[in-house]
Amino acid sequence: MRWLRGAVVLAVLGVVVAQIASARVPSFVRQTGLVCNQCHVTWTPTPDLTFTAVKFRMNGYRTPWVAEKIEAGQEGALGGRRLLLGVTGYLSYHMRSNLFQQSKGASDPTLPEPTAGPVTSNPFSSLAWDYTGPIAENVGIWTEWYSTNFNPVTTGAGSVGNQFGAVRNDEFDVRMGWNPGEGGNIVSVFINNQGQTSPFFGAFGSGAPAGGQGQFIHTGVAAWIKDRIAVQLAVAPGVDNLDYKRMTYGVVLAAIPMNTDAMWLMPTFSMLVGNDMAPTAGGLPGVAALSKGGAGYTSQSMGDATRTLFDVRFGFLDHGHWSFNSATGYSWNKETYNDGAGSTLVGIGTTWRVWYDRTYGINAGVNKRLKYDFTDASGVVHPVPSDLGYSVLLVYRQAMNFAWEFGFSNNQSLRLDQNWRNGWSWNLQWHFLY
Repeated sequence: MRWLRGAVVLAVLGVVVAQIASARVPSFVRQTGLVCNQCHVTWTPTPDLTFTAVKFRMNGYRTPWVAEKIEAGQEGALGGRRLLLGVTGYLSYHMRSNLFQQSKGASDPTLPEPTAGPVTSNPFSSLAWDYTGPIAENVGIWTEWYSTNFNPVTTGAGSVGNQFGAVRNDEFDVRMGWNPGEGGNIVSVFINNQGQTSPFFGAFGSGAPAGGQGQFIHTGVAAWIKDRIAVQLAVAPGVDNLDYKRMTYGVVLAAIPMNTDAMWLMPTFSMLVGNDMAPTAGGLPGVAALSKGGAGYTSQSMGDATRTLFDVRFGFLDHGHWSFNSATGYSWNKETYNDGAGSTLVGIGTTWRVWYDRTYGINAGVNKRLKYDFTDASGVVHPVPSDLGYSVLLVYRQAMNFAWEFGFSNNQSLRLDQNWRNGWSWNLQWHFLY
């Protein structure tokens, strides 16, 4: 097993490098002067948010008086005469390298079980950069770009896995915020392309199956009231267009009975309704053949749709050696299509992140579709069976901005009227922020 000996050598080398490297940290730390753990129990593989981080995000990614300014005229005047500096302070990058990875796909149980694929590497599996922070007196931005990795196995480009090409704007969130009264109040207006199911909490979610939540763009208003209540209202033209002929509306309500980084508790209810969403059943194999016309379903095929999610966020920072963050959710989704077909999806999920000394972490999640049915245009109900989904990630964070990760998960292929055999995947990677 020469590849295993190679993994050991690379891991030892990585330990040495990380021990002598300085702990350079990304833009939030440079902007605020706070350590990474003030806002995240962990940033890997995607960041979760503490109580402080949720409030920071709601406030337009701003804290008072954190940026250098050049002013003209009367001090404090809001006449467009200020220049906010610090591009290097607000710009950060992250990179992932898959040292070893392997998978076995889900398979038809009526056929012989396939063998696992070979162990492979992708030394430059992810490269991205972010700009975040204030861009005007009351305006802040979060935006993230990804550069696509060209792999010669799939694209025929260049040498092995070290060429990056087209850049995409993966996500953005622009907020204009004010702080009326006293006691931590925030009122903001925003435009972004982020999911309705996690408006306050970023990428960290419970994993409860939530249907086609994606939105191309949406605008709205949000309020944070005395550190106890948060509310958001949004409207969107849809997932694949910019016109307002078809509409989607969203509302999010959150209570915050525990509201410190020492311990936070945030039960949240979100609902999305309208007739311009990504169909939950749109990509299922066999669905297109059952639709009228045989063309399948897109957002233009939608009738009325409702997505709901109730989840509870709970966590704490540095109780002795331990830090913890979790999200547990229940989702209910129902939709109709313009040929009379429809689908119903009900699911649960929970994700936990448990960390010791901010260095050793276990990120684990499970989820289950309790009910998933597609009803075709003739009224026949087709169940979509599934099993418990799970994932485990073991993390050794040697520096505040450098981590080794070993992950394992199962994967499923959803089919009408048939439960396919589960597959699995694992990988060993490092992840670096700078």
